[in-house]
Amino acid sequence: MVLATSDRASAAEEPTAVACQFEHMPLMLFILRGGMGADDNTVQIGQSEPLKLSVGSSLMSATQGNQDLTFSLRLPANVSVSAPGNDTMSYFGECISSFQPD
Repeated sequence: MVLATSDRASAAEEPTAVACQFEHMPLMLFILRGGMGADDNTVQIGQSEPLKLSVGSSLMSATQGNQDLTFSLRLPANVSVSAPGNDTMSYFGECISSFQPD
């Protein structure tokens, strides 16, 4: 799955929802409202409160506590988790999206 962040996706009336299940991680729900560079995109990890999600041209990022999360939804989808004093860990998984191209 490749995440679409085109003008069409950002101009859509409804946000795009992407659900991802990465190994050893709770289900993650991405809500993309404004597309790349917008400040209203979020990611919810499990049952936690949604986090602000920064969307770039090929990667997305969020911070939860002292952990930095970097997401790539290109195949194979993965998330890298880093925290001060710890090695960066990468987890792979699968994603599905509500975005339906014409």
